[in-house]
Amino acid sequence: MAYEREMDTAIELARKAGEKAMYYFGRSVPAEEKSDASPVTVADRECEKLICGALNEQFPDDGILGEEGARVPSRSGRRWIIDPIDGTRDFVRRNTFWSVQLALQVGSQVVLGVIHCPCLSEMLHAADGKGCFWNGGRVSASRVSSLDKSILMVSGFKEAWNSWPPEAVRLLTQKCWTVRCYGGCYDVIMLARGKADIWLSGRGMEWDYAPVQVVAQECGARFLTKGGDNRIDAKHCIVCAPGIESELREILSIP
Repeated sequence: MAYEREMDTAIELARKAGEKAMYYFGRSVPAEEKSDASPVTVADRECEKLICGALNEQFPDDGILGEEGARVPSRSGRRWIIDPIDGTRDFVRRNTFWSVQLALQVGSQVVLGVIHCPCLSEMLHAADGKGCFWNGGRVSASRVSSLDKSILMVSGFKEAWNSWPPEAVRLLTQKCWTVRCYGGCYDVIMLARGKADIWLSGRGMEWDYAPVQVVAQECGARFLTKGGDNRIDAKHCIVCAPGIESELREILSIP
């Protein structure tokens, strides 16, 4: 299988980083505040260090981009994108909905992604052309075909209102069957498993969205920005089941 070695490595590193993060999670470590007001802990930094060290050993020509400052230029045209703890706010409040995320990007396309939730013992992974899997079983987006039967998940209403037309966001909350907010990484897992239908995010970076791009592709969902493309550097996105894409494009004015 294409990228088999890379996928095996990513899953192994996600598990190892998850074990390290759980060590700190059990000790309720203090958090510092970064320049963007988001929290960071020793767990974030130690997990990124663990992942980067292993990737440098196994794929020395590949680049690295990590949330906590890792920057390695690529000599291969490939780049690993790392979010050592996605959901640090949940982590520091001792909530369970946080994850370790890794992705491999070739050119502008993400070809594999891993989202591992250590507290919940859940692993979602996807590779280009090979499908999307949750805890070893293949999963797919829901077959919902109308908003009034759809579950909407929003990653931060304040950010969503700032990035997307506020009236359109309000309309979505009214038209959808119900609204649930688990946290970005777990929202994506729910959508990939067909348990929810829309994930609206108003603020995110490449490490937040990189695994989501390939997960959406491989579970049959749609990953879109306001411009109608699937860029991971647009700092916002919406992911949805395919049967409601046209309705969402109309409401959110996506070309």
